[in-house]
Amino acid sequence: MPAGRIRTQGLTEGAILAALVAVLAVATHYIPLIGIATAYLCPLPLAVLVIRHGFRVAALAAVVSILAAITIAGPLAGLSILILYAPIGIVLGIGARQHWTAERVVGTATLVSVVSLSLSFLGLTGGEALSMAEMSKTMERSVDMSAGLYARMGLPQAQIDAISQQMRDFARLLPYLLPAMLVLGAAVAAWLNYEVGRRVLDRFGYRLPTLPPMRTWRLPAPAVWLVPLSYLVMAAGALASTHHLPVSQVLREPVDALPPLLQSIGWSLTIGVQMLFSLQGVVAGWVILGNYGFGRFAQIIAVVMVMAVPLLGLIVFTLGILDSMMKVRERWGFPRPAPPGAGA
Repeated sequence: MPAGRIRTQGLTEGAILAALVAVLAVATHYIPLIGIATAYLCPLPLAVLVIRHGFRVAALAAVVSILAAITIAGPLAGLSILILYAPIGIVLGIGARQHWTAERVVGTATLVSVVSLSLSFLGLTGGEALSMAEMSKTMERSVDMSAGLYARMGLPQAQIDAISQQMRDFARLLPYLLPAMLVLGAAVAAWLNYEVGRRVLDRFGYRLPTLPPMRTWRLPAPAVWLVPLSYLVMAAGALASTHHLPVSQVLREPVDALPPLLQSIGWSLTIGVQMLFSLQGVVAGWVILGNYGFGRFAQIIAVVMVMAVPLLGLIVFTLGILDSMMKVRERWGFPRPAPPGAGA
């Protein structure tokens, strides 16, 4: 009998929270300002169901919410629950229920977000992956349209040519950066969902552990090997794009897909590694400046200068590598002296 009451309670709560998920998903699509907030609130009812009643009840509620959203607002609203909101909510709930560490929850949520964003991208392209050439041509057509708009606005032709050239260079490079952008975007989405979910769930008595403060974040020393590896992969992609590979002779057909794939992986790995070590360098520099007595204003100015001056960007990238290898935050920074009477 108690088990029956628990099942009935779970189904009742699941139906109510499934309706809430559907309403939040519809609001995310049709109410722009409120949608910014509801996008991060949408996974939380499913997280609560996982915590209170387990995975099966949450999965059933997710299906009900998808059908309700499709009925109210069409297939796109239901697809957003299936791909974007339900997986994150279930991961947050499992993490809280199983007492996972914050790093494990965010890491799992990142993997789930990568799969979700990949499925979303394939959905937007009709289930077929676009080739690099098609993506570049599409973006270059957008550049031509923008140039025409700038011309009608009366901008000087020299300025239009300079802007168009920069946009074309970026358009040619962007398809090769998609994997890195996908992973980094998924990591940011997982982090934001975790931080919002942790604070909201805490209001209802469901506690998730806090992430370590950013000043303590550090890539492990073996991650330094990713720097030469990324350059090697990018060089291999460039070589493969100009020479026939032995495998093409074995298969007696050109391997057209391999060079763009290698180039995409190489570029993405290179940019991703540079961004990670540059971020670590900024964190290390922030900590060192603080330990040497510089105030918050000076730290912010230093970060702005790093983003504005390319040479400083190279310096913080190198500092990030050294911080992983030699822990320069501890070697170059002096701990702040304790205030008088602190030990009393």
